[in-house]
Amino acid sequence: MKSILYKLSYWKYTRDRYHYLREKLHLLEEKVDLGGHSIHYFHSKTGNRDLVCLHGLLDAAFGFRRILPHLNQDWKVHLVDIPGFGKSKLPPIKYLYQLDHFVEFIYESIQKKDLRDVFLLGHSMGGLLAQHLSLLDARRDGRIKALILLSPGSQPHPERDEMRKLLFPTTEEEVIHLLRSLYSHNLPDPSPFLKKTLVHAWNSKEYGFLAENTIARESEIFFGKRAAGIQIPTLILSGEKDEITSLKSVQNLSQWIKNSVLITIPEAKHAIHLEFPEFIAEKINAFPMEWKVSKRKKKK
Repeated sequence: MKSILYKLSYWKYTRDRYHYLREKLHLLEEKVDLGGHSIHYFHSKTGNRDLVCLHGLLDAAFGFRRILPHLNQDWKVHLVDIPGFGKSKLPPIKYLYQLDHFVEFIYESIQKKDLRDVFLLGHSMGGLLAQHLSLLDARRDGRIKALILLSPGSQPHPERDEMRKLLFPTTEEEVIHLLRSLYSHNLPDPSPFLKKTLVHAWNSKEYGFLAENTIARESEIFFGKRAAGIQIPTLILSGEKDEITSLKSVQNLSQWIKNSVLITIPEAKHAIHLEFPEFIAEKINAFPMEWKVSKRKKKK
């Protein structure tokens, strides 16, 4: 009975946030069929510069809701529910819950939407996916022209077991510990029932599959110095107090990606897109002009 209540509670939790995207931010929903499953997008109605956004672990497309009101109107935003998250459902089959499979699914959806000259933004796990997508795209269609990485994953965490415990809380106290690792101030204060709901949702069988598969193939998923293969302009933003993707790890990433710049926020932790949305949007808005990222000519 409690399990049903927690599922209903989490459904309402996510429904309210999707409602905000539709009703307050006026985004349109789109399902991109990939044959047997689909990728769910929310996109803006206008704009001439495509910005595809990939959320992090335990999140969904609505995670970017605070940034959107501060973006320039020339951005055409495409918020993605990563496969297995939010509305992009996958069957509960362990083999499917692997980051490189997610990369292939997302890339196919970008192709089906015929997006070109894409600015690809990713937070945390989404930032790691964005790096993989950039390298894949360099071997395929050349659709991605620039990366914007927020608190991006890039290397295995030196305290892997402790980090897994942090990211998959099993008690109400551990939920609060995770929130304290995400926020430097304005810490959310969920009700006791919502904490129980989040514990239930964040310990799903599917998330367990993803964690196990990622650990088993750690050296392939976190490619470290191989990020040097990324040639396109890359903007990296990170919090200096981030315990999840440390300042040292993003400094390494910036050194490996030669065509990159790193901007840090002294007081910030991991959820920079939620705590500092105006600052993040300002840097996103300035990126194309400061870097003079021009449109490629489409092949005839």
